[in-house]
Amino acid sequence: MDDECSELQRSEMDALTAIYGESGLFECSFSDGQVSGKATIEIDSNCVQELVQPASESSPEYLPPITLIFSLPTRYPLIDPPTVNIECCWLDDAGKSAVIARLAEIWELEHGMGVLHSFIDALGHDLHLINRITVDLENNIDAVVSYIAERRRRDFEAQSYTCAICIEEQSGKHCVQLSCSHVFCRKCLSSYLGILVTEGNISQLKCPDTQCHGSSTQPSITDMEMQQLLSREQISRIHRLREQRRIDNDKTKYAWCPRTGCGLGVECDKTVESLCECSCGYVFCKLCLRTWHGTNYCEIKSTKKIVNMYIKAVRESEDPMMRIKMEKQYGKTALQRMLAMYDRDNASLKLIRESTQKCPKCSLRIQKAYGCNHMQCTQCNAHFCYLCGEVVDRINPMHHFNSANSLCNKRLFDGIEGSGGHDQRQQQEAEDEELNLMIRLAFEDDQD
Repeated sequence: MDDECSELQRSEMDALTAIYGESGLFECSFSDGQVSGKATIEIDSNCVQELVQPASESSPEYLPPITLIFSLPTRYPLIDPPTVNIECCWLDDAGKSAVIARLAEIWELEHGMGVLHSFIDALGHDLHLINRITVDLENNIDAVVSYIAERRRRDFEAQSYTCAICIEEQSGKHCVQLSCSHVFCRKCLSSYLGILVTEGNISQLKCPDTQCHGSSTQPSITDMEMQQLLSREQISRIHRLREQRRIDNDKTKYAWCPRTGCGLGVECDKTVESLCECSCGYVFCKLCLRTWHGTNYCEIKSTKKIVNMYIKAVRESEDPMMRIKMEKQYGKTALQRMLAMYDRDNASLKLIRESTQKCPKCSLRIQKAYGCNHMQCTQCNAHFCYLCGEVVDRINPMHHFNSANSLCNKRLFDGIEGSGGHDQRQQQEAEDEELNLMIRLAFEDDQD
């Protein structure tokens, strides 16, 4: 009989190994004529729904498996039943006892036959038929959550999907499913995200599917998903860009360390205004980014630049926040004094531009006190027209004023207005001066 039982046991082990062995859910061993082993049994999803009552949206779709540990006595299966024990993280002791009692009932029904397959089938599909079973999720929530994630991954990898980027069907092992449920092949999505990271466009690290892209509820790709798709260098770049954006978006609380070779983000002191101390040891002013100068106003280095900024804040855009910031940084009195000097300088430049003409050769500003519009520069001796600023011929300057194609035709004496005696004398003096100039030029040519 012992030989017969041994043969039956070996046959049963071979059959169970053939069914479950490749999945790693069944293992057995033979030692000194004793057969022992264990079977990891996954609970059917329909059975899980019956076990977890009352059902709700938070009810798990899977439960961690039950482990059946067995040992076969010498006279199994003809005389003696197998010795079994149960390991399960969500069953209490009463539940385990109820399960073992149910297995004993199956033995009584199938006495004399191999029952391990029946045990495995009952544990996988019929647990909900056993009374006194209570599912304990609260004390084992981590194990339940971990197993659910693992089962979902396995179920996903067992299917095939069409990538929404390359429109090719891929095995689930080569795909990734985002939190919005859209599926992409890992290669396409990694390339897409890598381009965004390289360009620094991290705000667009979102689902690229057309149903999500551009919508107000377009979900961002989670950090966990990106760790599965991007390299360490790309993840580090994302963190740096996020830090940069956080600091740039709140300049009231943060600043960049200006020290060469550092450039770290620094949180400003909450008690002393504008004071920043970097981890590299550099202490600086948030406003001017120079070494900390106490509560004194920042030193003015570029007057023109600061005045232009202040004019823009006060006169052009009327930006009160910019005005307040600048007055706090440089002092209101100092800025208003600089603005007054700027206005005076501008008025002087405007007067010079309006009352003078620039020499077309050396750019010297020349003001005409009296006389005609034929001018000679005192610095480079160039001859030019005071009205239009063009160079005129030194030998025949009158051609410019007598040519029908010239804008200054018949305008040699423009600017000498009125018909009184004084104006007539002034015009006559201008004509005499012009005649004398032409005579002198002709004399110089003859000498040459």
